[in-house]
Amino acid sequence: AGVEVVTGTAVESLDPGDPAGAPAVVAGREADLVVGADGMHSRVRAALYPGREAVYSGFSSWRAIVPARFGDPTLRQYWGPRAEFGVMPVREDASYWYGYVALPERTTHDDELAAARARFADWAAPVREIIDATVPEALLRHDVHHLPGGLPRCFTGRVVMIGDAAHGFVPTMGQGAASALEDGLCVGLLVGRPVTQGADLRAALADFDRQRRPRTRALGRASLASARFGSHLGGGWRQTVRNAIVRRTPSSVALRGADSVMGWTPPTSALLDRRG
Repeated sequence: AGVEVVTGTAVESLDPGDPAGAPAVVAGREADLVVGADGMHSRVRAALYPGREAVYSGFSSWRAIVPARFGDPTLRQYWGPRAEFGVMPVREDASYWYGYVALPERTTHDDELAAARARFADWAAPVREIIDATVPEALLRHDVHHLPGGLPRCFTGRVVMIGDAAHGFVPTMGQGAASALEDGLCVGLLVGRPVTQGADLRAALADFDRQRRPRTRALGRASLASARFGSHLGGGWRQTVRNAIVRRTPSSVALRGADSVMGWTPPTSALLDRRG
């Protein structure tokens, strides 16, 4: 109640304000807090952190949803030279797939589906089958960008940066949307809740930065490491050696690595702890 939702407003000007004084002003509107959640090519980031631009990863990704059930009940990934393919169910009667491949930036194809079919023509049968079940209208392809290292700090003035706008990863660990959801929750837990209970805004933003930035930087490094070992790896002997290492790695080791990513628990505010 009492909240005005305004859509379609371009961010052409931004004054971050001061947590201890002037409000932020974005697109001509004053705000006590601005959440920069406008994605990989963030206009908010461009205004506050000049030169911190997303860069091309060297890879592009086809994606589609097919109205049929393919593969396992969970995500199944296939790795090959400079490419990765994934399949997972999204409903009882639908499956999602992606094909992540090395391509020059801004490559165009007259027939994207034919290009995907040709790129994966010698891959495993389940890969070829789901591509063959795809209609051209269902297929998308986007170049993949990332923000190496993330931002040096998650806030400036009264503006807090989250998601791809703050720390865009390559998608090889599937943590882009997940980390953005974590960030959004933490804005509420570490900024919104303490400030409404009387905590200082600058201290709350600093606590958010202290608790979130180490995790998102670690996820960014892990995503790049996963890419170099998996989909970004070249062909020939590299594939043979990598596959041998994977076969000899105990599942318990892989699960421990997954737990370090998936086992996140929401933090508590240091400011509320001090207030008792």
